Amino acid sequence: MRRDPLIVLKFGGSVLANAASLPRVVHEIYRWRREGWRVAAVVSALAGRTDALGEACRGISSRLGGAAEAGVRGLGELECAALLGAHLDRAGVPAWTAHPATIGLRAVGDALDATPAAVDAPALLRALDREGVVVVPGYIALGGDDRLVTLGRGGSDLTALFLASALGATRCRLVKDVDGLYDRDPALPGARRYGAASHADALATDGTIVQHKAVRWARARGMAFEIGDLQCVRPTTVWPGPSRLEAPSRPARALTVALVGLGTVGGGVAAHLAAMPGVFEIVGAAVRDAGRRREVDGIPLTTDAPGLAASGADIVVEAMGGVEAAQAAVRAALEVGSDVVTANKALLAAHGRDLLRHARLLGRRLLSSASVGGSAPVVERAAGAISVRGVLNGTANSVLERLAAGESLEAALDAARALGLAEADASRDLDGRDGADKAQVLALAMGLPAVPVDRRCASPAARGEGRVRQVVRVAAEGGSVALERVGPGDALFDLADERNCAVVERDDGSRVVVRGRGAGRWPTAESVLGDLLELRRERAALAGGAQVAREAAHA
Repeated sequence: MRRDPLIVLKFGGSVLANAASLPRVVHEIYRWRREGWRVAAVVSALAGRTDALGEACRGISSRLGGAAEAGVRGLGELECAALLGAHLDRAGVPAWTAHPATIGLRAVGDALDATPAAVDAPALLRALDREGVVVVPGYIALGGDDRLVTLGRGGSDLTALFLASALGATRCRLVKDVDGLYDRDPALPGARRYGAASHADALATDGTIVQHKAVRWARARGMAFEIGDLQCVRPTTVWPGPSRLEAPSRPARALTVALVGLGTVGGGVAAHLAAMPGVFEIVGAAVRDAGRRREVDGIPLTTDAPGLAASGADIVVEAMGGVEAAQAAVRAALEVGSDVVTANKALLAAHGRDLLRHARLLGRRLLSSASVGGSAPVVERAAGAISVRGVLNGTANSVLERLAAGESLEAALDAARALGLAEADASRDLDGRDGADKAQVLALAMGLPAVPVDRRCASPAARGEGRVRQVVRVAAEGGSVALERVGPGDALFDLADERNCAVVERDDGSRVVVRGRGAGRWPTAESVLGDLLELRRERAALAGGAQVAREAAHA
């Protein structure tokens, strides 16, 4: 099994303003997962929480012992890690939330200003291999007496650097509310941004962006790390040197988005976009009934889907379903210069090759990560693969799990509908037609022509050991959707409810396993949003490259 590269991401209080900011942290973690990285996410407490806990300590006693105070101050990080784990679970992104005791994270020194000294790296790596994401509370560790100690103000930076070193991470990024390290307060006139900063120059800053103790720790080991904001494409690299100054990045305008469809998935996407007003602007949504009350207020509604698709928004999200009307909307959007994001596997199975060819001819992008696997990044990982085998229908898997537990088909379907996992008519999910569409989408991602797909889902698999799964297979010779029994050693065995899993094989013989929730509003919306944010990063990278070129020409 091939092991994905590892990045350590640290999220500080400047990013974690409150609980409402946690979905944006999920988006950043998911960005790296869909690009093929394992992620160790180190979190600070929510903004103001550590100060409030410190005030609580002072209210108890002015002479509180260091260990007792550290135990209170560290509660903020533990709380934030647990909350982030819950948000990742809602988005369908597999993750494990750690505690200093479960990973043997130990520190030495003063209870309120300790320095990390040891961690059970094999335990963390096993969790990363199993889940893909591990959430670690920063700032805290276990002292010599097994009580919590803290690593000084801003100590989550040090936690992240220590873990990156101990785990042999490929990259370590400290995610802040600024796009890099500046030579002074970025709000001051003349502030200049470092493209790269030596450890010495980083220590010459005022310490508000990065903890100096952490920089000194990295300098002693010759360690490089990055500083950037959410969805950053041009972070500052802090390293032994030399330094390189550059002009601050120009703020990107919000990209306009038209939502062609505002149902279960479209509504979830709208909620995410509404929470990022400086990043995206919803210019309209096409719906069947413009008079019905919607969860997200203030969106201009229309019943003219073709007109909205051709309105010239930067990005059109096709979430209407169906095939022919959806194809017309996508074509109209591409032809007026919009990029398109869709989760419509039936559309892609029928017309995906033609639409992708059309998009390329027009210089536009057509992304469709959510069409297969929900929040499991199957489409991304299938690119260039020679075979894919997976459980790719969350509705079918949920129903099969309930049938195995002794429920009737009717009761299992009712439960799936109540959870938002099944439509009123779930026949496409159960008889394999949905799986056959997904097989064609995967063939497209793998660079294969349309493949014949054999469906064998009409009757249950033969009796025997293991669990019954609806398994999709795709390779150059063809595809299939069938009910199969899988055993405990199979990656497809341990999949509860609507969870999806795919085993992707490459021509070098390596295999990659991807997991996630395969149905429901939030997992699918997370995948759609992942495409939207990818398009935004592509535009930011192009603009940043042009800016660097201009600076070099005038240097």
